[in-house]
Amino acid sequence: MTKGAKQNLIERPPVIVVLGHIDHGKTTLLDYIRKTEVVKKESGSITQHIGAYEIKHNGKKMTFIDTPGHEAFDKMRSRGAKVADIAILVVTADEGLKPQTLEAIKHIKEAELEMVVAINKIDKPEANPQKVKQQLAEEGIMLEGWGGTVPNQEISAKSGQGVSDLLDLVLLATELQELKAEKDTQGQGVVIEARCDSKIGNIATLLIKNGTVKTGDYIVAGVVPGKIRKMENDRGQIIKEASFCTPVQVIGFDGLPNVGDEFFVTNSKKEAEEMAELKKDTASLGTKTQSKDITGKKVVNVLVKADFLGTCEALENMVSDLVFEEVAARVTKSDVGDVTESDIKFARSTNSIIAGFKIKIPGAIKKIAEQNEVKIITADVIYEVIEKIKKELSLLLAPQIIKNTIGKLQVLATFKQDKTKMIIGGKVTDGKVLRRAKAEVKRKGETIMQGTIVQLQHNKEDTTEVGVGKECGIAFQPDSQTNDKIEVGDILEIYEEKTEQQTL
Repeated sequence: MTKGAKQNLIERPPVIVVLGHIDHGKTTLLDYIRKTEVVKKESGSITQHIGAYEIKHNGKKMTFIDTPGHEAFDKMRSRGAKVADIAILVVTADEGLKPQTLEAIKHIKEAELEMVVAINKIDKPEANPQKVKQQLAEEGIMLEGWGGTVPNQEISAKSGQGVSDLLDLVLLATELQELKAEKDTQGQGVVIEARCDSKIGNIATLLIKNGTVKTGDYIVAGVVPGKIRKMENDRGQIIKEASFCTPVQVIGFDGLPNVGDEFFVTNSKKEAEEMAELKKDTASLGTKTQSKDITGKKVVNVLVKADFLGTCEALENMVSDLVFEEVAARVTKSDVGDVTESDIKFARSTNSIIAGFKIKIPGAIKKIAEQNEVKIITADVIYEVIEKIKKELSLLLAPQIIKNTIGKLQVLATFKQDKTKMIIGGKVTDGKVLRRAKAEVKRKGETIMQGTIVQLQHNKEDTTEVGVGKECGIAFQPDSQTNDKIEVGDILEIYEEKTEQQTL
């Protein structure tokens, strides 16, 4: 801020972050507020990346940040909380506090945000808002009416019941904070999202925290400089300038800035590039770290591709966490955008599969991948990408042999016995005996040998099966030569073996 800027400070709108457990109605709440169909556009009704939206309530502007609720986006939610002034914690009246609710509370406390609690789905028959308030009190969140000062409102995001009152509470909390900013200065703020479009180039969503941003401005975000060639608002309209607390989509960065990077408008291209160079010394762009030890495990290498930088980072973290007793996944590279020929070459050279989230694979690329024997798995829901990678990991596990007991036989007589074959007679006491089936010989509950029933007779005639209650003759072949012999009174447990691929 320039010298004397305090004289130019004016009231600014609040930035509100919406946090809570998955499926507790965060996006539905914003959908109702904005009167748009956000939920229906999202795969699996899950918000896949952070979006920022500007609305008006009672003539006052408010900017909302909609954060994903899935645990994979913990880091993104944390960054979202840091750029906001007020947090709306959404908790459903029927389910109450869940693991991600507790994570959200942690983020709110760490960011020292004012909190407003929205108790959602009060129109459901099983709704119990009093139980929710009790649970919150146990977590140290003392609501108004429960001996505390935290504003709260019971709502139905679906019908809109109580939503207007909730926004009134947010505006009241805003007035108490006396939020100020300067308009007539160079813009600065935070990168909310970033992606690369093969036709348009690098696209970043920015939240302006102070000053004004204009088309044609030189800009730097983290270690990435650029010049704003085109700017759109949250409704997709092309605009020439925007000021504080406005979310904008910008085209013109030389590369992709990281989600959470601060951006600054500069006086010149040279200044932007110099600022970027200064930050490169401490930056770790492109560094892939494994979150868990994979030493001694069988590994599936994964090249991660995604539509947005935030989801790319989240997917990368999830893949790195796929570490099990015998197998693990390792990220060899992660990038934003559709699969390219260079991705195929990299995947082949590193023996990687390509895991893509919400990306396209052109026909020509598919053909190149097939020629290079590179496997590509894709999905539009992040859970499905992870499940497909887990299936690849399962293929590295040794097949599991399943024993299925089918019958028991009590030995009544023994005949010729040697190290390789034993002829016995007995009665089937349970289930059935099958020729070629495996059997364990049990004596006083202990297994003394294992082998195969190579011949089976009933009434001195060869047969393939003898049922319960019948007597039969058996030629038993031990799995290995043995000096042990089957004795009268021993029990043969008859079983079949089935080979199954293990799953994670």
